[in-house]
Amino acid sequence: MESEESHESTPRDGSTARKDAADLWAHMLDQAPSFSVALGQRLAEIRKSEKRTTEQVAQQAQQLGLTWHRTTVGQTELGRRSLSAVELLLLPLLYGKPLRELLPDRTTWLTDATAVFPEELWRAIRGGWDEPGAMRHGPGRWHLANRPSADDVIEAVAAWASRSAERWPHGALAKHVAPPDEAEAKAAKKLGTTAHYVAYAARELWGRGLVAEREARLGERPDLPDSPRALQAARGHITRALIEELAPAIRAYEEKRGEPESLDWEAFEQGDSDG
Repeated sequence: MESEESHESTPRDGSTARKDAADLWAHMLDQAPSFSVALGQRLAEIRKSEKRTTEQVAQQAQQLGLTWHRTTVGQTELGRRSLSAVELLLLPLLYGKPLRELLPDRTTWLTDATAVFPEELWRAIRGGWDEPGAMRHGPGRWHLANRPSADDVIEAVAAWASRSAERWPHGALAKHVAPPDEAEAKAAKKLGTTAHYVAYAARELWGRGLVAEREARLGERPDLPDSPRALQAARGHITRALIEELAPAIRAYEEKRGEPESLDWEAFEQGDSDG
């Protein structure tokens, strides 16, 4: 006689359960129709169960202000026509059922790159999207076909750092990075450097661009000129003074130009936003 232990199933570890879930999810994704097709099939089932014709549905839609015809209903049921947001919201009035009962009850592809489990879709619609971690990925949740892997992200950041090293100063911080304007481009020619270096230096020294700093200092003058010509001369004087203030920082940047960048990957992975 076999012992009771022989009938006990072997417990599965966590990795086995996760693999089973992943395999099932992959199968569901492979078999999943588009959202339009699945919704159309669901609407057709409900219409036929109530013995209504496509013409009757179209007439009721017209009463709600929609420009539907019999062919519109047919194309929608075949999944060849996507519904607008307004049409989707009016479905309960057209079919006499809550929206949840009208939505597909299986995994569907919203786009060529995004698929969703029915419960997750309804959770987003009813307001769950605002909850922490609403965009959940994995089996029975959301699937993003083009979602980059961690290696892809690191590679992209490394490429960005390499390109940035050619444009911005060595060790540049994101909070000081901004596209240079015409005034900064002109100042760069006088300093024998790049407009990006000038734009960065201005924000690092003053917290704003060259023009903004010039106008701020102009406004602080007690003897603000009245005539346009005198005002232009005052701006020129201030600009020359600002360029002199930028010169030491520009020289320091130029000395480090071409040095390899080193990224703190540990800080990056932890989400360090301080640069």
